[in-house]
Formats: sequence, C-alpha cells, structure tokens
Amino acid sequence: MTNRIIIGLLGLALCIGLVLSAQDGSAEWYADAYAGAVWTENTDLTVTSSLGTTTTYQGLDVHNNWTAGGRGGYWLDKPKLDWLGFGLDVFFFHLKTPPGQQVGVTGTGGTTTQVAHWSLPAWGIGFDVLRLRLPLLRDEQFVHGRLQPYLAAGPTVFITYAGQNSFVQPTGQSDTNVSVGAKVDAGATVMVTKRIGAFAQYRFTHFTSELDYRNNNPAPATETFKATYDSHHIIAGLSLRF
Repeated sequence: MTNRIIIGLLGLALCIGLVLSAQDGSAEWYADAYAGAVWTENTDLTVTSSLGTTTTYQGLDVHNNWTAGGRGGYWLDKPKLDWLGFGLDVFFFHLKTPPGQQVGVTGTGGTTTQVAHWSLPAWGIGFDVLRLRLPLLRDEQFVHGRLQPYLAAGPTVFITYAGQNSFVQPTGQSDTNVSVGAKVDAGATVMVTKRIGAFAQYRFTHFTSELDYRNNNPAPATETFKATYDSHHIIAGLSLRF
C-alpha cells in the first residue's frame, strides 16, 4: 500500500509540472531512446520462511547484460533557467545468475555450498524530479548549447517478475514485486542539429526486490526471497528536441 501511495504521488507531481510548463510555452521538450550494457554487483539472496527460518545465499554473481529504454520530458526555456529540467524514464534490464553457480549458503544447519540460479527481469520507471544541464558552446543556432553535460536523479519504481523458482515446490509458481528505489544519471549530449542530438551516459540504479512463494518442502510454508541490486549502466542514444 505504501508503495502505491508513493507511486501515485510521484506521478501526480510530474503531471502537474508538465502541464504547468506546457501552459506558458516555456519548455524545450525532449524525447530520447537508448540502449547499452549493465554490470550488477554481487548480492546476497535471503529466504525468510513463515516457519521461522532464514537462509542466505551469499555472493550471487549476476551476469553482465543489456539494457534499453526511452525517456521524455522538458527543459525550462526561460532566460537563466534553461539548466533545469524534469522527465520520466522507462527502461528494462535483466538480472540473471549464471547456471551451475556454486555459492555459500548460511542457515539453521550451518554453512554449506549449493548450486543457485536466479533470473529476474526488471522494469524501471524513473521520475527525474531533478534534471540539470550545463549549456556550453552557445550560438545563434544552438541557443541552449551545442554541448550539454547533464545530471539527473530521482526515485524510481522497479517492477520485477520471477517465474518458476527452482528452490521451491510445487512447480509452476511466479510472483511480481513493485518497489521504490533510486536512479542517478550523468552524461553529455552533443547537438548535431538544432533538433537532433546524440548522448552517452553512466547510470546507477539501486532497489530491493521481495518475492513470495509457497514451499511444501519440508513443510507447507510461505517463503520470501529478498535481494538488493546495485547496477551500473553504460548507455548511448539519440535525443529529439522540439
């Protein structure tokens, strides 16, 4: 319930800002598309059972993978304020461990080694409530600068889905989690024409996913699989201004 309230408030705030800016015609709108690569740091997967036990799979290695997405929003077009903007960013990446990975497992029976496999597609919806740029190399054609280094940050809604879980019985189960995390971007755009630009950037994302499954082994119980993911993205794309 708390996540839904936060998501609703974020969406409302962004919509109000977009409407107010559009009414006075003081915005430079943008639409971007991009793709790139993702590196995710090793993480611990903690399984908490309704039977009162906790098991931790330590140091899960997450495969390097790809990411793609798009974003839209606006930069203020008023004198001395064209360094400030707002936007909405939607992107996808996949958190997947290599098959056959051996990890240390800590639980009520002590520490052992076990094969662990985990696959988690993730969608991110980022609310860029703070978006800053530095307009450089201004001239009559590029009034906001031909070169535009930028920073963006804000809360992000992460939607993760996990299908069949090899850790539990019966088979055929799945679960979806919605959580609020964070996203930070740093990059630079080079305007090729007045309307079209190319950009490259670094992105950091942070969120925690919690997924629930039924498990009948060794006794009927509900198990919560929880892990925190810190990912580093390198992306490039095209920007359209209007």
